[in-house]
Amino acid sequence: MSNAHHPLNRAYLADIFEAGGEALVQDVVGTFLEDAPRRMRALNDAVTAGDWQGVSQAAHGIVSGASMLGLTDVAESAQQCEHTAGQGIRPAADLLQRLHAAVAAASGLLRTEIARLVAAGESGPGEPA
Repeated sequence: MSNAHHPLNRAYLADIFEAGGEALVQDVVGTFLEDAPRRMRALNDAVTAGDWQGVSQAAHGIVSGASMLGLTDVAESAQQCEHTAGQGIRPAADLLQRLHAAVAAASGLLRTEIARLVAAGESGPGEPA
């Protein structure tokens, strides 16, 4: 069994899929994909302005959405930004770059996993397996 790091914990989306089917997963994922770029812009603007409370708030919103979907890289990087900014310290450039890259990769990861769930025939509530 491999201990390799995965940027997406599949169990989170599988649980959402099981609870509400493809429509719920699409809705939750769609909300994240619409919200994340807005929050990243807010985070960037706050970094530029030296507004560490603004950075912390924007990062916290990213952590929440990413955690719900099992996006481990996004959640971990955003949480580090939130923690650092919450202490009144500018997040390191490499951390911000890692967060940007993880958010950018999230769309493809999520869409691939949704397709995998649907193809595997996993059913939502009330749907035959």
